[in-house]
Amino acid sequence: MTNYLKLAFAFLVAIASISNLPQEPSEKKQDQDDTIVIPADDTGAASRRDFMRTKLMYSQKIFEGLTTGNFDSIERSIQEIQNITLGEQWVAIDNDHYRKLTEDFKTTTKRLMEAAKTKNLDATALRYYNMSTSCIDCHNHIRQARYEF
Repeated sequence: MTNYLKLAFAFLVAIASISNLPQEPSEKKQDQDDTIVIPADDTGAASRRDFMRTKLMYSQKIFEGLTTGNFDSIERSIQEIQNITLGEQWVAIDNDHYRKLTEDFKTTTKRLMEAAKTKNLDATALRYYNMSTSCIDCHNHIRQARYEF
């Protein structure tokens, strides 16, 4: 693996280790095939927090798959993230910049899946890094713009 990819992985591990986010989304139920069921509120909608923590958990599963070389797990987790982007809660803000960021994220997950299917660890790791920075960019935009949900 190139030094660049090793540095990118070290960066992501450092961020994950200092994060105060729990490893598992709160109150999730997991069935036998690692599919996460997002609990609904009284209106039947999952909370935005649980929704995003589920995305985070699948991102962590991708990282785990990269470190263990488990491409089946990587592909399943990418598919779950792609499914999340199809949900109603995915488009939270009616704003051109936000829509571009979400489309960029969808593109990075598509490219990540393409790389994972080739079973090329370096290419998949690089695409995972791209997906992670896409998440960070969007969440940074939301914090700076101080959107209300």
